[in-house]
Amino acid sequence: MLRIVLFLLIASIAYPATTLKSRLVRGTPGDYIVTSQGGNYSLLLLRSIEGSKMVIEEISIEQDYVDLKKISWKNWVEKKAPQASSWTALYFDLENNKLTKCYSYLENQWMVMEGADHFVKELLMLTLQPTRDNERKRVGPAPEAGEIDRRKLWTPQFILDGAKQKKTDFEVLRAKWPNDQTRLAGCVIELYLDPQRPNFPFPYWTELQHPHFTFKVSTIDSGTGMTSPMPSPR
Repeated sequence: MLRIVLFLLIASIAYPATTLKSRLVRGTPGDYIVTSQGGNYSLLLLRSIEGSKMVIEEISIEQDYVDLKKISWKNWVEKKAPQASSWTALYFDLENNKLTKCYSYLENQWMVMEGADHFVKELLMLTLQPTRDNERKRVGPAPEAGEIDRRKLWTPQFILDGAKQKKTDFEVLRAKWPNDQTRLAGCVIELYLDPQRPNFPFPYWTELQHPHFTFKVSTIDSGTGMTSPMPSPR
């Protein structure tokens, strides 16, 4: 699930900031989101940030084990995430644009992260610009050729501490991945952020658009003040 974490970190950039790092350093330990993708829910928690050192935890669980109408994600984490399929701590060096190490709490061991250096460096330095309205998603079928597009702008759901909020304004940003001969080369990355919380380090929607594939991550809950019950690994 490391790929999910890294893609979502893109959202830590916000206009007029120009890089991921300029947003990450403003996040607050305890900020979290819960995302949905591929039959799993993944909780991302900003565990700590001290200078250029940042730790993010990711906890994943199969959707079949979760009743979204009943679960309190904070309580679930406090109880050490019963039935979780993975729980990792990712250590970032923001000064040198690196993922330095990764620890699995469920396996009680450090993990080897081969090939992550190039991806993390590109991601941390990626620059986003506001998406123009004529490039944004809209609700309903497209108009006929020559007709004015009067459809409403599409927005993702906004859930805070388990309660769905009425919200129609999002800051929508996009960037194009460099032509680096990787699978992401030339991808357009778009994300939706809350403009009322410029220091919140996670998006409510992330989408990668490529001529040959699309990758989407939706956020089903968010909040602040979450604490990890896990000790720092030795």
